[in-house]
Amino acid sequence: MIIIRSPNWPVTRATTVSNEAGEAMRDEPEKDEQREEAAVLAPADAPETAVPETADPVPAAPDEPAEELPGADPVAELTGAVSALAEQIREHHDRAAARERVIDKLHAEVERLRAGEQNLLLRPITTDLQNLRKDLLHQARALPPEPTREQVADLLESFALSAEQALERCGSAPIRPEVGAEFSAREHRAVKILPAEAPDQHERIALVVSDGYLDTTTDRVTVPARVHVYRWSATTGDSPRAEGMNADV
Repeated sequence: MIIIRSPNWPVTRATTVSNEAGEAMRDEPEKDEQREEAAVLAPADAPETAVPETADPVPAAPDEPAEELPGADPVAELTGAVSALAEQIREHHDRAAARERVIDKLHAEVERLRAGEQNLLLRPITTDLQNLRKDLLHQARALPPEPTREQVADLLESFALSAEQALERCGSAPIRPEVGAEFSAREHRAVKILPAEAPDQHERIALVVSDGYLDTTTDRVTVPARVHVYRWSATTGDSPRAEGMNADV
């Protein structure tokens, strides 16, 4: 580039601009040759480099509110759901109340059946007690002014027989031990021990104090008979009681 200094500045500036334009025209053929050489040397399958375009970015669209369905009312839907729930709760309470009524009815029926069963079991005893009361009242009216001992004994034994029949209907049979019978620890209870006068009296019943009772259903003694029992001992001698024997147990 040739710069011509001159006191006239506008002329010098024009000359400089013209010189730059001339150099640019001279460099243009050289640049064309360089482009052709680069195109020959580049591989055939080389991808073309896309020149990015400087474009203004498209602004994102703002979030639009969801379109509401025609006729959809949230308050109405909530009211309907609450009403349906209240209806379900009411039905549940109705079913619970019905179950309670059924349970009460069944309980009352069980109580009636239980009472009927008790009455059925106690009916024989009730009948026997009624008959015993009637006999007692009848004998009280027919009793002579001065009854003898034998009459009173017979009267009491008849009442005992009526009670015995009532017990047998309930499955309870009396145990009547006899004097001289062998003592049984299962059926008897020795309330008194007496010295035996001979060895053959050992463990024999000397006296019956009261009868016992046997459960005929289970064959078990419910009440043992109270008796006095003889006990033989070689050291008895002339003593009326044997040594070590219990009396009135």
